[in-house]
Formats: sequence, structure tokens, C-alpha cells
Amino acid sequence: MKDMLRLGNNDRKKYIIISATAVLVIALITVSIIAVQLKHSKNKKKNVEETTVHTMMVQETTVQETTEEDTTQEESAEVVDREVVEEFFENEISTENEEAFELPPRQLTDEFIPYDGQKREITCYGDSMMAGAGSTTEGKVNGIDIYGWTTPVTIENMTNIPTHNLGGSGEDSSYITFRAGGTKVYIDRDITISETDSAIARIIDEDGNVFKADDYSGYGFDYDPYPGDMYINGYLCDVDNAEDGYVSIKLTKGYAAYDNRADYSVVIYESDTATYSRQGADIKAESDIVTEYDTVIKETESQTSGEKPMEKPTENVTEKPTEKPTDTSGMEKVTISGGTQAMTRASQERSAKDILILEMGSNGGWENDYQQLILQYDNIILNSGCKYYIIVGDTDDPADSADGYQGAYDSDGNYVGIGDTSWEAALRLAYGDHFFNTRTYMIQNGLSDCGLDTTTDDLENFKKGNISEQLRYDWTHFNCYGYYSKGIGVYKKGVELGYWS
Repeated sequence: MKDMLRLGNNDRKKYIIISATAVLVIALITVSIIAVQLKHSKNKKKNVEETTVHTMMVQETTVQETTEEDTTQEESAEVVDREVVEEFFENEISTENEEAFELPPRQLTDEFIPYDGQKREITCYGDSMMAGAGSTTEGKVNGIDIYGWTTPVTIENMTNIPTHNLGGSGEDSSYITFRAGGTKVYIDRDITISETDSAIARIIDEDGNVFKADDYSGYGFDYDPYPGDMYINGYLCDVDNAEDGYVSIKLTKGYAAYDNRADYSVVIYESDTATYSRQGADIKAESDIVTEYDTVIKETESQTSGEKPMEKPTENVTEKPTEKPTDTSGMEKVTISGGTQAMTRASQERSAKDILILEMGSNGGWENDYQQLILQYDNIILNSGCKYYIIVGDTDDPADSADGYQGAYDSDGNYVGIGDTSWEAALRLAYGDHFFNTRTYMIQNGLSDCGLDTTTDDLENFKKGNISEQLRYDWTHFNCYGYYSKGIGVYKKGVELGYWS
């Protein structure tokens, strides 16, 4: 029995020893596994950190390489000497003009009418290229800060003549034509109105179609300080859009207008101040009005042929007032017959008297038909009675032009260079010396006008007929340098035509 108990105790000791050994082994294994995992985690974290650092280094290297590449590209556009530029324009760029599209049947010709020497202001109609989109860029020319300079600003500074910027961003040629007076519109019914009583009517074009506009004054901007929108039968009227294509019309409060078609101007009497005014300039006495009425714009088309000028028109002219009108506050109602023409205020106060600078077509509105575009220009000039004008050519690069038929190559597969494109050739054929080719002028003179150096990249662009990117704000608009040069070019054209000196 004792032997059996002794044997059991020995077995129990062995079991304890074996169990303890097993526990120890398991503990060692567990510790080893934990250690391995910790090491793996540490290594993984290190690898992540190293990868992140490596990625950052690669990114920095890429940025550095890109910067170096950009710098290399910038450095590759080397400035070229003036002699090289002169040689380029003499021998290495196309000057061949493309064939112009056929002109439409028209009343206006390209005949040049010598300037009559009368003092006139300047009005510029156009789209965003006339308004000056992109001009708020930094620039200096001969030490003069030209930040924000537009083409009209440049022209006014060069001529010292008041210059009005009637450019409207995004406007197409048909809308600009209306604002400038080239589209004739009429009221479609008899209306009886006063300063307090309005009438509802439709405005229709010559084909009887309903015509609607955002701005009936024609000035094209929201901060126009003067009252009234349209002249209808000699009265200055407020015209506001109503529903279903109708407009609301009433007399402009405090004003009575007299139609002075004899000399293409309008006299306004303001009851609040008891003063006369003409296009915003005060007329100090009744005698001034009489003098203005007795002044007749002579027809100058016949000057070169020696024919007798046309006599003062006697028909369809409203007689001038013989005495100061009575107070117009709450003036009696007036009736205007249906079919009476309604004219934008801008067309009467600006187009009919000023020297006009016209630029349109980049936003369409002429259905890609040169004949339609030319007739729109013609209508502005003919309907306003303007004889002194400049037609400003497109400023886009040939391949980016609104003209769908136009590209960087001519009909022979050569780059356009400084030869007229079909669009430019058509405008030159239609308007002769009145046409100013903006694109070719700025290729040849834009950089030198602004004191900028010509680079090898510029020469490559010039070959394609493109304006220097140094003058661009984006792919179509100019920066202040571009508008400055464009203004210089228009100024020179005006000197050539004798409009200013």
C-alpha cells in the first residue's frame, strides 16, 4: 500500500512538473508571438512612414522638376532683337489676303466723306471687347499706370475728346444694332399717355414681329444717370416690359422733348430746374436753341464732286418752340398714333451726333453670314445719319474666331499671318478706309505700343495670325496692355480719317 502511495506521489510530481513546463513553454511561445507582432507592427509603421516620406520627396521632386520644366519653357521663349523682328515681318510671315465674301446689295458704299470739322464727341458700341473685360490687370506704359484701361479710355486720353463706352458684355450683333439705332421699331397701336397714365402696347419691327429688349434706352448699363428710355413722336418716354410681350409706356416725369430732326438732335426742357438741355449739356438761353435749330448738317457726300449741298429739309420737321414751355409737371395726356417709330435714347443722343466706333460680331447675331453682319453695320450708320465712323475688326485669333469657316490656314494651306482673313477682307471691301483691322495691327504694333519685348513664342504665334499672349487676358479678351494698344490703333485710324489730330 505504501509503495502504491509512493508511486502515486511520484506520478503527481511528474504531472506537476510536466504541467509547469507546458505552461512555461506556452508562456514563452505567447511572449515570442507578441514580440514578433510588435516588431512587425513597428516595421509596418516604419515602412508607412518611410513610404509617406518617400512620396512627399517624390512630390517635392516632381514639383521641382515641373517648376524647372516651366522655367525651362519660359526660358525657351527668348527675347529677340528688333532687327530679327523686322526681318521676320519682311520675309517670314504671310501678307496674302484671302478672298472676300460677296457683299450684299446695299445703299451704303465705302466712299470716304471728309470730316466737316465740327466739334463732336465719340461713342463706342460693342460687346465685352469694347466694354473691357479683362482690363483690370496690372500694367505700366512709359511710367503711366494703365490698370483698368479700356479701348475707349485710351482713345479719350489720346484725343482729349469725351468718349462714351457703350459696350455690353455678351451682346450679339443684332442687339447692338438695336441699341445703336440700326433696327427700326414701332408701337403697334394708338396710345394715350401722360406722366402718370401709362398705356400698354407692343413694340414691333419692320416685319411686324414683336420686339423685346432688356434695356430700351440703348445705353446698355444699369448706372445710366439720365431719365427716360425712348423717344416716341418727339416725347421722351419710360418703357418697361410687361407680360406676354407687351410694354408699358408713359411720359418721362418732368421732361418735355422736342424733335429736332433738322439737325439730328433733341432738346429737352426740365420743369424742375426750368432749363433746357441737349445731350446732357446745358443750354443757357433760348437764343442758343434757335442757333442750334438754324444750324443744318450739310450733306458732304457731294463735296468731292463739287455738287451743291442739299438744302435744309422742310418736311416732317417739328417746329421749334417759340417760347419756354409751360410747367410740364402733370402735363396733359398726349395721343401717339400706332406705327410711330420708337427710338432708343442712345441712338438719338449719341449715334445721331457723335463719331461712332463700332465693333460687333464675336458673339454671333449674324447667323455666320457676312452679308447680314455688313447690313447691320450699314443700318446703324444710315439710320443714325452718321457720316463719321470706324468699323473695328475682330480681335480673336483666326482659329478661335466666331466665323465657323475660318482657321489658322489660308486656302493654300499656309498660315494666315498678317493677311486679311475672309471676314476682314469683306469688311475692308465694304468700308474701305473706315475699316480698322485690329488683329493685324496688334500683331505688328501691339508689343511696341506697350514697350514689351518680342519673344520667339510671339513670332511663332504671329506666323499663325495670332496676337501675342502678352496682350491677352484669356483666349479672347485682352489685358490692359491689349486694350491700350487697340486704343492706340483706333486713335491712329481716326487721325488718318481726319476726325482728330
